[in-house]
Amino acid sequence: MDGRISMYVLLVCVWCSLDAGGFLMVVTAQPTAYAEILTPEADRKEGGQVDMRCTATNLESDHIVEWRTEDPIETLRWGGATVINNGRFIFDTSVDKATQTVVQDFTITNVQRADTDEYVCHINDPISIGGNTIVARSSVTLSVLYFPSASFPMCSPAGPITVDAWTELDMRCSSESSHGRVTMTINPTIQTSRYTNWALVINDDSDTVLRTLDLTVDDADNGVAFDCVIASMYFAGMHGTCQIGPITVRNTVTIPMTEPTTSSMSTSSTAGSTTPSIGNPTPTTENEVTSTSSTVSSPSSSDAAPSSTPWIVAFIVVLVLAVTFFVIIIILIIRDVKKNRRIKRLTSENKNRVTQPDPYMELQATEDKNRVYMEPTTTEETIQKRDTYYQPVEVENGSPEYDYARPEGSTNTSYEAVRVPKSSTKKQYQNINN
Repeated sequence: MDGRISMYVLLVCVWCSLDAGGFLMVVTAQPTAYAEILTPEADRKEGGQVDMRCTATNLESDHIVEWRTEDPIETLRWGGATVINNGRFIFDTSVDKATQTVVQDFTITNVQRADTDEYVCHINDPISIGGNTIVARSSVTLSVLYFPSASFPMCSPAGPITVDAWTELDMRCSSESSHGRVTMTINPTIQTSRYTNWALVINDDSDTVLRTLDLTVDDADNGVAFDCVIASMYFAGMHGTCQIGPITVRNTVTIPMTEPTTSSMSTSSTAGSTTPSIGNPTPTTENEVTSTSSTVSSPSSSDAAPSSTPWIVAFIVVLVLAVTFFVIIIILIIRDVKKNRRIKRLTSENKNRVTQPDPYMELQATEDKNRVYMEPTTTEETIQKRDTYYQPVEVENGSPEYDYARPEGSTNTSYEAVRVPKSSTKKQYQNINN
């Protein structure tokens, strides 16, 4: 029994020692902060009012609640003191010590576009050496809704447009986007499915919306206009509009007319367009377009001459060069043909001048021992030529030892005496004079 009492006394002494030394701490809950915007999104409009609230819980007696903006960083409220008092910012703080809770309401009146920002609720814990430590944080983002000013939307090019056929138009419609809450639609005044590819570009940094279309104009676009309309579900009944066009197409295609046989031409009407007489011309508008695919203009039209004359001149120049080229080619071909014919004729004449020996003529004996026979030949020249032929010589065995033949590869018409080797059954020819 005495031992148990002694133990209790010892434990109490140890507890007292730890408490006196500051080693024992009371564990409490972590502070929390929760920020919210009480005003519905549809009512967060320019000129209206926005209510926000920050609820801080589990606070210590020295904790401080702060409201501030992030861009730029500015403290609006510090504890119970308002730092920025511009007449539009209103704060209301309530403290519940029993629950260690602080509720700080923040109201912005006469809301402006510049009030769009991130709002932060901080719980600060002072440091003994100076300064504060943030122990809890919560933020909300306020986007102030507004309808674009009267200068929007902006169309480019704005109003009526007059262009030549096949001109490419860079058409644009731009506006403020009110953080993406503004919608933009573009519709042609003439119903067609051709103009549906308007590109949409939204730039959040500049808070703008843009639609673009690159259109190559032709006759079908004559009289077409485009209406650009902006609207917003948050601003019922409000809208803005601008127009691109109407587009007037100048047709540059010209059909040349025949020369009139009389001094004047009568006025004729074709598909609603009138061709004035030359004797008394009437002015025509530059933008006149008929129902056909091309505009028929008279020879006296001032617009036709600049567009057709260069093409006609270029065509004539090209045609002349082409004809000249072909004539030169034909002359060269004829010259080559004549040259070849002349060469053939001269070759034939030279060949006929030389008398060819008759391979079947009878040779006449001469008086030498080799029984050589001579055949006189003549040419057109004054110098007489003689060809020598050789008669084979008979030996005792009855076979010719000598014969005459034309050497292999020779083109000469004369013959040479050759010798037949005795050891060969085949006649191999050798010159008898060797």
